[in-house]
Amino acid sequence: MEFLTRQDFLTHMYDGVIDAISDDDDEKLQEAILSGINEACGYLDRFDLDTILTTGDRETYALLRTWMKDITKWHFVAICNVNTDLNLAESRYDKAIKELSKIQSGKLTPRGWALKTDDDKDTAGFTISSRPKRGNYI
Repeated sequence: MEFLTRQDFLTHMYDGVIDAISDDDDEKLQEAILSGINEACGYLDRFDLDTILTTGDRETYALLRTWMKDITKWHFVAICNVNTDLNLAESRYDKAIKELSKIQSGKLTPRGWALKTDDDKDTAGFTISSRPKRGNYI
């Protein structure tokens, strides 16, 4: 099952507009969808993306799907902006990137999203420590 399909994308653009922009070539929309998914995934490295992208759970990842559609729309309208409000598309793209950046920095952790379970990788990002205090006695 694909994480994001043409049918899912109909919440962001009308079918006729998609056909007009893509010139009835579904490959163009599919390429924009893949670009949107890949860009969003770049911000989500501490999550188990294989599980997230192959799950059938549409409720848990609804917000992620919306952000990916916002990013995809921005990539897709680069072909042609027939009946598309570019300011709205750009502001939604910017908002999606801002929210994904919060997730990446750890300021926001979406509830229920699958985290990586790899024991040899640290999911906290990085750690800082210091050497033990040295006791000097004279």
